[in-house]
Amino acid sequence: MGGANVAVASEALDGFVPDDMPEDIFIKRFGTTRAEMEKCAIVDESAVEEVEKTISECDVVILAHENGEKAAVAASVVGRGASKAKRVVVLSRVGVNRRGEKPFDEQNKPTQKMVQVGQMSLPIGGDVEGSKGALDSFAAAEATLAEASEKVGFDLTVVRSGQLRGNGPLLLSDYSARLVDNMYDVKFQDLYVKQGDTSEGYTKRLNLAQFMCHVSTTRMNDAPEDVEVLSVVTKTNFFGEQTLTPPTDRERRKGYDMAKGKAPAAIDVSVIEELLSAI
Repeated sequence: MGGANVAVASEALDGFVPDDMPEDIFIKRFGTTRAEMEKCAIVDESAVEEVEKTISECDVVILAHENGEKAAVAASVVGRGASKAKRVVVLSRVGVNRRGEKPFDEQNKPTQKMVQVGQMSLPIGGDVEGSKGALDSFAAAEATLAEASEKVGFDLTVVRSGQLRGNGPLLLSDYSARLVDNMYDVKFQDLYVKQGDTSEGYTKRLNLAQFMCHVSTTRMNDAPEDVEVLSVVTKTNFFGEQTLTPPTDRERRKGYDMAKGKAPAAIDVSVIEELLSAI
């Protein structure tokens, strides 16, 4: 997604459009060319008035924070600014409506203070004062946007991911991160889409981004209201976490290696259309 008709609000403006990324990898990572991405209006997310002014001219607004507390803050800005929006698409999580149940009660614990143990920094210092659980924060973001939707009149789509994995086709220096990317970006190339908040699992970031862009553009006028998008569906029981969905077959995984910058492109929009038609 890119072009002169696109505005991006980001907290990391420096290096948002990387200079040293090969064009083929850039296209896989961002879904557009470098030239089109450079046409976007990139706004400092901390400049609230500027963000609200930019949003006020948008037909569609995508709110996609991985951090629940940031999502809740941004939802207030969007709610005030999206005066002309026809649709707002917000990233949330599976488990928001079940956050008192396992395993979501564990995922909803407040942010923990980091404690230095030898050379490692571990989250074992107790709750950070004033912090909320991630799912509580996403619930607050949803509620804020639902209220704004009633007042302003835009349609609201809630896209629920599982725990996020993979970073798209980036050359990462950290070896463990490359292994995680290799597993999710190569081994799990499919998506499982259902209405509502009913499942649990993990979601590949690259395919999630493709899905959100598709419902914000091609399906802007008939996007689902509440949909979960998973790359791996799991179930937690007495014995622990069990995987319910198979990995991508070996033939489709041939030739890819994240450690060498070789990764599959985002899921094709024709597949997303099939998935949406089936729900």
